[in-house]
Amino acid sequence: MTGLGLTAWIYLLDEKIKEQVDSNILQGTRKEILGGRIYLRNCHNKGMALGIGGKDKKNCQDISAAALGAAAGEYLRQSVQKKPALGRIGLGMVMGGGLSNYMDRREKGYVTDYISFRTNNKKLKRLVFNLSDFCILAGTGLWLVAGFLPSHKKRAGKIRKIKNNKKIEKNCVKQK
Repeated sequence: MTGLGLTAWIYLLDEKIKEQVDSNILQGTRKEILGGRIYLRNCHNKGMALGIGGKDKKNCQDISAAALGAAAGEYLRQSVQKKPALGRIGLGMVMGGGLSNYMDRREKGYVTDYISFRTNNKKLKRLVFNLSDFCILAGTGLWLVAGFLPSHKKRAGKIRKIKNNKKIEKNCVKQK
């Protein structure tokens, strides 16, 4: 699956999950799943990650749009420069999650978050996520890891250079 295919898949899946959560789970309630280790909730986050900036909806939308545009621009740059696919897959995940959350902010004025974890840590217990949040986090990690990988062109050049050096070595042996 290409990075853009992954973008579409994440966007559509998360939008469908958010629709189900908004229709079937009342705000302020939770449903236990996986033996109570995970809670399904319906939380309307008017801010960015961790609820930061919730009082200024327009600013949240602008920051989301800018981040989404930056990810799309980086995806295009990596595609043109034939960078490793891992980076484009990561950016596809970032764009899918970012697009889903951006469209929520734009259309509803908030993002529907629905996953939280049972933990004894009071700060972590209050956090609520959605699929898009996890994809943005994991995609950013993949993109960063891919930045440390050699590009396809560099690897191909090294392989050609090694092959050429072996030919030279063979020629040197034959001349003795």
